[in-house]
Amino acid sequence: MLLRRRKQNELEMQQDRHDDVSCTSCFGNNNHCECNRGCPGPTGPTGPRGCPGVPGPIGPQGPQGEPGIQGYTGATGATGPTGATGPTGATGPAGEQGATGSTGATGATGPAGEQGATGSTGATGATGATGATGPAGTVTPATAVGDANNLDDIVEDFNALLANLRDAGILER
Repeated sequence: MLLRRRKQNELEMQQDRHDDVSCTSCFGNNNHCECNRGCPGPTGPTGPRGCPGVPGPIGPQGPQGEPGIQGYTGATGATGPTGATGPTGATGPAGEQGATGSTGATGATGPAGEQGATGSTGATGATGATGATGPAGTVTPATAVGDANNLDDIVEDFNALLANLRDAGILER
């Protein structure tokens, strides 16, 4: 602190010397000065450098500078992933029908296909008209057989009836 105060005093003295113009005449006037302070002596050696002082307050911000030149365009970045598919929009109105085109040439007949499965039987048709009555046939009567009276003679009477029908030509032999 003492060193700082001394340095400040030296600066004030030098300022005073330069403020009084009449003191400049001391060097040409046999070291006699008219300012009644005496003429300054030779400057001594510079002392050691003092500690830096406390920084002063920050000054006001200066005006904004000119904008710089436009930089080069950088390389194109990688393509990002595809986003989700959005909802399907509403169906638009149908367009007008176009003109009918001309009919093209008939193509060649293709090969015959395999025969399909037999279809189901159709419904029975209506009954046809009754045919003319033919001549009356001759029936030869078979010999009669007596009525069965009990369980024992049923088989015997039945076999006799069958034999008689065969003999009459009604049943085949």
